[in-house]
Amino acid sequence: MAMRKHPVFSILSTLLGVSVFSCAVFLYFGPSFEKSFRISKTIVPRALHWRLDDFRRDWFRQHRARVDWKSILKPCISNTQWGVEKKYWGKENRSSARTSQVVYQDIRPAGEFSKIFIQSKTADNRTKLIGGDSWRVHLHGPSSLGATVFDHENGTYEILFLIMEPGNYQVMIFLDFSLCDGLKEPPADWFIKGNAHGKQQKEGTLDPISIDQYLLEPFNEGKPFYIRIPERTLTIRFIDKLPYNAGSCSQTCNYLWDGFGRWNNKTWRPYLEESFDWSLPKGYQRKGTLSVYGDSVSESLGRSVLSRALCKTLYEGCIRSYQWIYPFINGHQNEDDDLDFRPEIVIENIQKVLNSPEMQREGSLMVLNNGLHYPISLNFTTYQELIRNMIHSLKKNQENNLNNSAKIIWKTTTSIHQEIYNHKNTTGWRFFTAQRVALFSAFATSVMCNAGFDIVDVYPISDASPDGALDHVHYNPSVFWDLETLLEKYKTQNNEKLDDNKWKNTLKRCIG
Repeated sequence: MAMRKHPVFSILSTLLGVSVFSCAVFLYFGPSFEKSFRISKTIVPRALHWRLDDFRRDWFRQHRARVDWKSILKPCISNTQWGVEKKYWGKENRSSARTSQVVYQDIRPAGEFSKIFIQSKTADNRTKLIGGDSWRVHLHGPSSLGATVFDHENGTYEILFLIMEPGNYQVMIFLDFSLCDGLKEPPADWFIKGNAHGKQQKEGTLDPISIDQYLLEPFNEGKPFYIRIPERTLTIRFIDKLPYNAGSCSQTCNYLWDGFGRWNNKTWRPYLEESFDWSLPKGYQRKGTLSVYGDSVSESLGRSVLSRALCKTLYEGCIRSYQWIYPFINGHQNEDDDLDFRPEIVIENIQKVLNSPEMQREGSLMVLNNGLHYPISLNFTTYQELIRNMIHSLKKNQENNLNNSAKIIWKTTTSIHQEIYNHKNTTGWRFFTAQRVALFSAFATSVMCNAGFDIVDVYPISDASPDGALDHVHYNPSVFWDLETLLEKYKTQNNEKLDDNKWKNTLKRCIG
């Protein structure tokens, strides 16, 4: 015979249940429920604090990932040598996007970070317990953005993203490489076997190893995968509550533009809302030269600004320096010389431009990038040495020309779109992978940050572009119009910080 509950005990149990439920509701729905249900004032700040802590942690995780080259390399630290296969890392253990599964989703309201976790599996449905996969993720809905993917080195991958506009989103997931194949390094004689720029190696150069590592597999056989982002539940913006004391940062960077945001109605909207408005100061006189130095993406930027105020009103003149590995000379780009990489040519040419009469004018600026061509031709160690020596040379140039030294902005490398390239798994392009491009760019940006150079990060704005790229590397110039406006405002403020909002500028600089 069942015992009858005491009425007082039943009442207490009910009250306890209501309290627990109220806490759970608040954690998800925020303070709007506090007004309706009058949750205890001691619970409200604590729950809000937990959500803010989550946001703060993920904000800095995402920003650190743009410069944390060691974490990119860590899952594959001893597995990047071409032709060397570690035990248990053979083709039979490649991951498959067809069998891999989404095992957990933490979808938060608009204005908060959401997460999706993937468990990698082999083609025969064996659960993976190692890292080394290269998953590429984009989201398209009311806004378009790229996600940050973290390899947890145990077969699971965390997809992290911040969506500000609520609604339905399609999650586009592709498996590009497995078993660290996206970070494999070229052989020692790779540059010599190419042309003068270390490119266009002949088919068969990598024999007897077959070139079949680029998978380009859509998740779940390409079946649509949708999520719904709920309406925001808080009246405050967590971004506005982030700490701005640079002293609490483990790493800082002089970002003029941290690059994080999303495309919404064909308009780029940074998470840290920028003010691109500027007016010509009274009595302003054109001064200095703008130099845009780098590959064909930089060349396109240099051509685009010719019709802008940058070159028509603000600077006395604009010059472009088009490079592959070395200066690009039309008609000679495919010549062979049987020589290894010569970093002194790269550094000397940068100095040649900086020391030219045009760049000796007061108020001159160089927008510098050495990115896209190097993963095609060089191993990572060689690139590291190049960038470190380049920084040493730039610093020395500044010390020797204190009165007329041009300001330098480092422009990060844009996103690449291998999936658009017509020739999959070809010899000459084998090492031009999104993963190696990200690794090279993260290293260069990290050391340029540490050296005190100003940075503009153009990777997120290009990666998130809803119209994609014109080909595997080039974009419509309109993708970077906001960058051009930013450079105009930068110039009107004498090549100094862009915003009077000290909190925003400090937050931009804090990356961990």
